[in-house]
Amino acid sequence: MGTNVFSRSHASASFGLVAQWANALNGNGDLSECLEQLLRLVRADAAMVARISLSGSQTRYIARCNRRKGEVWPVQPRAFSKELLGNWLPSAKSGSVWRLSDLARTNTDRESGCDLQIDRFAEIIAIPLGKAHEIVDVLELQYLNKPAEHDLDIVLILTGTLSSCWQSRASGLIAKTLAQRQHVKCVDAPYNSDVPLLDVENPAQLSRSEFRICTLLKEGMTVGVIAQTLSIAPATVRTHLSSVFSKTGASNQVELLHKLNRQSPIFSDVANRLSI
Repeated sequence: MGTNVFSRSHASASFGLVAQWANALNGNGDLSECLEQLLRLVRADAAMVARISLSGSQTRYIARCNRRKGEVWPVQPRAFSKELLGNWLPSAKSGSVWRLSDLARTNTDRESGCDLQIDRFAEIIAIPLGKAHEIVDVLELQYLNKPAEHDLDIVLILTGTLSSCWQSRASGLIAKTLAQRQHVKCVDAPYNSDVPLLDVENPAQLSRSEFRICTLLKEGMTVGVIAQTLSIAPATVRTHLSSVFSKTGASNQVELLHKLNRQSPIFSDVANRLSI
């Protein structure tokens, strides 16, 4: 490993990330914001923490983010750690680093067609954080282009500390986070398509923050601009938007914008008469 891996800015950012990660895992911060900071630090295209079931096919996302420019709400990335590690996943040591470029592509446990999806990436890094009760928590980084060696060196330097912090996290914190997200997913969408989403009746039962973010989104603002306008983190905006997706039945930002710009039949009829 080179001796010039860290510049002062890298060192400062790394120490800050570790502190933020530790705080988030003790209930005093946002894990999604930590991932965004890590993504910027090691210049990855996507970062996520996934909880993978060893007894089934379920993968649940504790936090995830990506860097897709020019999109208001990019499609959420999916994890490939289970396919990547295959038979090694149950026994992989916490804090170990598994790279797509280092592993043979002949694992029989990989899903059919998965190789075609993985081939989009120049590198995928999977880091098991801990395992218990037939589940494994994994930190995954994805690169569309070959990462620079010093970026990979930073990943290796941080891995042990991030894994150690994960194993000493506050009891029940991750289970609570997943339960809250599951609750949002299970909310029955009350949205009535005959009433505009941003109507005073609030047909989708958006929270005050969700309603305000949708208003700004309708005005053409990006996630970054909305975050600056409301003085909150981009990850917080995305969390609110994820809840809005669940409540409205929208699967992506295009569908949400269509719903936001839709007028009720009554309003449209009145507008048409006034234009005659």
